[in-house]
Amino acid sequence: MVRYRMVIYYEDKATNTRVAQSIIAIAHDDRSAIELVKSQISPEAVGGRLAAIHVAEKAPVSTGIVYRGDPYIPFRWPTSEATPRSND
Repeated sequence: MVRYRMVIYYEDKATNTRVAQSIIAIAHDDRSAIELVKSQISPEAVGGRLAAIHVAEKAPVSTGIVYRGDPYIPFRWPTSEATPRSND
């Protein structure tokens, strides 16, 4: 998987103004990243057309935990009706 940071340029259908928008997409390759952006943003563009897509950054990513914060003491502990599982 690859993480793409892109800037897309299009004419907004709602306001008829030219806009630029930052997008972060995660896809398998360049073609699928472009198609993903087109499918999500084209409905918002005049005529369904994006003027340009600029790939500003491209970096490989792997699956796993993205962020892990410091442990803290919560104000409340979640309660549940579920019975605890045994460790057999």
